[in-house]
Amino acid sequence: MTAKQQAAVAPAAAANGPLLALMARFGGRAGLVAAFGVAHLLLVLLGYALKESLNAPAVMWPSVGLLFITLWLTPRSLWPAILITQYVVEAFVAALPPEPFDPSTDLFYPLANGLDAVVGASIARLLIPEPGSLRTLQALRFAGATALGAAAGALPGAWVILKDDARGFTWLQYLHQAQIWWAGNWLGHLTVAPVIFCWLSPLRSRYPELALKSRTELAALLLLLAGFSVYIFASSDRSASSLLQMPTVIVALLIYGALRMPPRWTATLFALTALICTWFASMRLGPFDLPDIFARTGGVQTFLASIGVISFALSMSTAEKNIVMGRLRDAEYRYRNFVELSSDAVWRVELEREMPVTLAVGEQLAWLREHARIVEASRSYGQVDARATLDGAPWQREVPWVAAYEDHLAAAAALGYSIDGLGFNVAAGGRSRSFVTSFSGVVRDGRLLRIWGMARDITELAELNARLLREQERLKTYARQLVTAEEKARRSTAVDLHDGIGQTLVGMAMTLDVARQHAPSDVALLIDEVRLRLREVQERTRQMITDLSPPGLYDLGLVPALQWLAVYMRGHDRLAVELDAQVREECIKLDMRILAFKLVRELLRNVVKHAGVSRARVVVRGDEQYLRVEVADEGRGFDSQLDMFGARASGFGLWSIADRAQEVGGRFTVETSPGRGSRFQLVFPLTSERRAPAAPAGIAAGRQA
Repeated sequence: MTAKQQAAVAPAAAANGPLLALMARFGGRAGLVAAFGVAHLLLVLLGYALKESLNAPAVMWPSVGLLFITLWLTPRSLWPAILITQYVVEAFVAALPPEPFDPSTDLFYPLANGLDAVVGASIARLLIPEPGSLRTLQALRFAGATALGAAAGALPGAWVILKDDARGFTWLQYLHQAQIWWAGNWLGHLTVAPVIFCWLSPLRSRYPELALKSRTELAALLLLLAGFSVYIFASSDRSASSLLQMPTVIVALLIYGALRMPPRWTATLFALTALICTWFASMRLGPFDLPDIFARTGGVQTFLASIGVISFALSMSTAEKNIVMGRLRDAEYRYRNFVELSSDAVWRVELEREMPVTLAVGEQLAWLREHARIVEASRSYGQVDARATLDGAPWQREVPWVAAYEDHLAAAAALGYSIDGLGFNVAAGGRSRSFVTSFSGVVRDGRLLRIWGMARDITELAELNARLLREQERLKTYARQLVTAEEKARRSTAVDLHDGIGQTLVGMAMTLDVARQHAPSDVALLIDEVRLRLREVQERTRQMITDLSPPGLYDLGLVPALQWLAVYMRGHDRLAVELDAQVREECIKLDMRILAFKLVRELLRNVVKHAGVSRARVVVRGDEQYLRVEVADEGRGFDSQLDMFGARASGFGLWSIADRAQEVGGRFTVETSPGRGSRFQLVFPLTSERRAPAAPAGIAAGRQA
């Protein structure tokens, strides 16, 4: 098969069922049509062999079943080639000896058979849009579509048979001929089409319920059907001397097969039975050997068509039931594994009497205590409830999860009796275990039917969380101690610089001044250069002392330190700071004073870097409980706060300010929008018991654009 052929066949095979996918192995479209032609030729020859004579009506015409199933399961683009092949094959066989070839009739019969298959396949496509599924209703629709197709072919076919009848055309003869033609073609559909469809269907490998249960049983049923079919239909004696000679034995065996065998084998058994019965009936043998050919042929056709439809529909119904039952078993197995083997505690509460959801909360509690029963639970449920071994344990508040649910019943009722995140503790094994649970209620028609509960043991997680909180508090304590030690070190370093290096530099400057007065002119120039460098070192030392220990912060208080900072920012950074400070210095401890000063200094530096303005305002208010600080500017604001904050992991920027404020129980908020400036607010608790403010600690943004 070439790449071009594969490209043409693959889409149609995927869209039109298993037959085209299988036939594509024969070489694409041409190979498919050729394979159909060979199979059709064999079935046409078989159809002639099942006639009493060449001019007698056919008891069964099996080739039309192959034509129908091929058209049904292949794309319409292949229909012309398939129908032409069918016509050529049937016309060729009709022209073979020993009977003379009559073009007026023999060339018209293939057209009637083609019309039969086209109508049946078109109706089947409308009634059965998904041939790959397995439904009992589809089997009945399949039988109906083939019956309508056979009727469409029988109407013109019977007219051709009678148009040259020497006895003349009568409506009674026409109805007889149409009936025989219709029944023969419909029987051909029922015999051949289900066998091909069922054996090509991929469902047999998809569902284990469609597998053959016993080959021995199949072989025995096959032998019994073949044997009784021969025994009943090969006899020339029309009088039955025992029940075993009656056709009902065949019906019983086929019904048994439909109940025990998958559809493909049921269809195969019926096809074998139909061929045997039709073969002997064509030789005028069996229980339907009547003098009239129409009665004789019609009796066989009615018998076989009836058991064909019944057995195929019953087999499809049985297979569908087995698949559904298998799915239910699988679902039940998965459900049991989930419930019983779940590591979480899972339980189901059923209400003996459905509870109206319109009851008051108190009435609902009384209803649950009277009518609710725990009817199912997982193995892990024993950790939650000591009554886990009791079937139908009543609803009792002594059970921890019951108490938790009752305490939140009003909230759960508002959510359809479903609620998550309820916690409770259970004393087990000498220790307390913590659980978090969720409930899901089932409400129908305004009444509560059942409640599902699930609890997870979070004891280890709670202990780890408590340990983590202790470690975090310990780290915070260490951090505060480190900050205190750092401040002491900075203060000590500043003092050392001022009293040691600073004084030394002053003395060196005085010595150089004296040396300058007595030095020669050429040496005086060098001394002037040294004096200049010495003044730079002195200025750099003063800046270091100022950064390490701002003047007045330790000795005078926060307000004098901020006043110095305003003067320093004006001279050093060209930022005019308007300071409005009213505080009670005695209420501000040294560590809080240092922190507030540093954060204000960092915020003013942010104004210098990002705001693009030369003025800023600092407002400080303090009483016995809170210290409030506000730094505002009328600069460009923030395009995006998160972008301006920078990476939190870096420890710098506004995130760092928020974290340091949170460490002491404070709150840091930012109000900003592009082009409208920024306002930063800090609130610190001054009481000994530092409580977190009502708003979440951290950064809150306002005045969004």
